[in-house]
Amino acid sequence: MVSTAVITSLEDALSAIAELGPIAREHAQKSEDTRHLSVEVVDAIAAAGLWGVFTPRCVGGSGHGALESQFEIIRAMAYEDSSAGWAIFICAGTPALLGAHLPAAGCDEIFADGIHPAAGVFNPGGGAQRVDGGWRVNGTWPFASGVGYAAWVMANAIVIGDDGRPEPGIAGLPQFHSFVVPADAVTIVDDWHVAGLRGTGSMSFTMQDLFVPEHRTFPFFGPALIDEMPYRIPLFSYVSPGFVAMAVGLAQRAVDEIVQLLPTKIGPPNFQPASTEATKQVRLGRAIATVGAVADATRALYRRIDAHAAEGADLADLSHAERVELRVRATAAVENCVEVVNDLFRLGGASSIYQPGVLQRVWRDINVLGQHLFLRDSNFEVAAKFAMDMDSASPFI
Repeated sequence: MVSTAVITSLEDALSAIAELGPIAREHAQKSEDTRHLSVEVVDAIAAAGLWGVFTPRCVGGSGHGALESQFEIIRAMAYEDSSAGWAIFICAGTPALLGAHLPAAGCDEIFADGIHPAAGVFNPGGGAQRVDGGWRVNGTWPFASGVGYAAWVMANAIVIGDDGRPEPGIAGLPQFHSFVVPADAVTIVDDWHVAGLRGTGSMSFTMQDLFVPEHRTFPFFGPALIDEMPYRIPLFSYVSPGFVAMAVGLAQRAVDEIVQLLPTKIGPPNFQPASTEATKQVRLGRAIATVGAVADATRALYRRIDAHAAEGADLADLSHAERVELRVRATAAVENCVEVVNDLFRLGGASSIYQPGVLQRVWRDINVLGQHLFLRDSNFEVAAKFAMDMDSASPFI
């Protein structure tokens, strides 16, 4: 379903999410059970215009790609339902990348009839060889969130030369290109049987000798081709807010669930409401403080980076120091939120473990989020190297 509305401001986006929230909550268990976002939520997101919320204005989107806007929008949706939050992050985020990086002819085709959800996989799962007019692509790509309802799919592949070997790229890596194909051109592998984020439909897909025209490709580490400043920031800095937003939204939901739960828990040893116990108050208070501190620090960082654009700076030239800061702060923020949710899950006691309860789902989802490759421990190593004036350059920062 194509978006039928255009979000004109951040306030509009947050209002749309507030209206959509009850639908996402109502169908949260259905998304879990079917292992993909329910059609009712997919259609509600489309009707609200949220599939295009991050996409550049030059291709018909709302243009809310600034770091703080991404954070607030994804956080709000993740609070309502993690599967819907992840869908906004990935399947509304991928059209933004396509609109910024595809050549004009590719954008004309992709956005010819509006902005639809798109799935995207960064990790190169296959190889691509040049042919007349484009490329032949083969491979298997796991973790394609939303591929079951996406209209388009972006997949990274290693460029294979005429000699059958990977062509060299930057920093000693093979050369990566991104390839965009209609979703019905790939074969979906129904393999999403996982502990958390079950409703995201992050199936694998394959491509076999699939032709992709040149206008639907771009070099993965290449610059944005448009002048809208939020989209010129280096790619891995651009996607950073989504991970923190998911974690903060989930952690805040866990806090609010415990606030409601503790007064209702009465049992041994004193058979008084658990909310009256000082030890439990301390743990809840610590969680409230931690989530608030993470959210406030995150907003301050993103506002600072966004301000560069407002002052006329080209975000393509974002300093290495700030790129490192964005990555390591995101990693630490998610870790802190995971620790908060884990403690709150224990604080909820046996009440936390039952399906379809919210706490057990938030607990599973945020721990799976923390497993994402983007949040690997080596991000701290990079920050330490930079602090000690050691070589910390990487195209993945």
